[in-house]
Amino acid sequence: MKNIVLLTSALYSNYGIYTPEQRIEQTLATAHCAKKYIPGAVIILVDNSKVDVQNDTSDNFNELIDLVDYYIDNSDDSDIKYFHEHVTNYDIGKNAMEALGIAKALAHIHNDPELKEVVENSQRIFKLSGRYVVTDKFDITKHANENTEKKYVFKKRQPSWIPQADTGVDHLLQTRLYSFPPALFEDTMALFAVVIQNMFDTYNKQKYIDVEHSMAKFVPKEHLVEVDVVGLQGNIAPNGMMVID
Repeated sequence: MKNIVLLTSALYSNYGIYTPEQRIEQTLATAHCAKKYIPGAVIILVDNSKVDVQNDTSDNFNELIDLVDYYIDNSDDSDIKYFHEHVTNYDIGKNAMEALGIAKALAHIHNDPELKEVVENSQRIFKLSGRYVVTDKFDITKHANENTEKKYVFKKRQPSWIPQADTGVDHLLQTRLYSFPPALFEDTMALFAVVIQNMFDTYNKQKYIDVEHSMAKFVPKEHLVEVDVVGLQGNIAPNGMMVID
């Protein structure tokens, strides 16, 4: 059974400490390990880069494009361009573009007959952040079993670091690696529409919410399964600190 991997990235970005060359190399490693550890992985690269990515002719970039099964390039998208060109705040820019990128990818899949059929006939859909690597602690049975057939699977919730008055929740759900079944595809499209609207409403009030707190707030509790370990590790973009999920 195939598993869809939405591999999200911003290979060329104003945000974070890594160069485009480093980001491409790290994301190439992400794609390789996804193929290794996620059974039947069909990788859809969802890239929210600056338009500079269109001029990249490096060997690593070409290898990455050859390795993935589908490539959704959002670099010409007006919303993605706006954040790259006008929003200097790392947290707002990174989180808004992640949510927008996934929403646009889901809409693209929904409107592409070939991709839609591939997704509908898959076992699970995994969202996997580029630059991180799947490890041998990844266990497909934690995501695909009789208890997760119509459920999102996230790493166990963590305490919030944002005032609850701003977000409405006291915890977050990490979004570097999570999954959901094709049966929740349209629900997930609707989920991200709500998440994006709430994020913008929050920012307009001079408050802050990220994707992790948004998932905690809006993923229906009846459709949520939490696991201790998802099997992922890597270095976060703001400062290079290693995280292990």
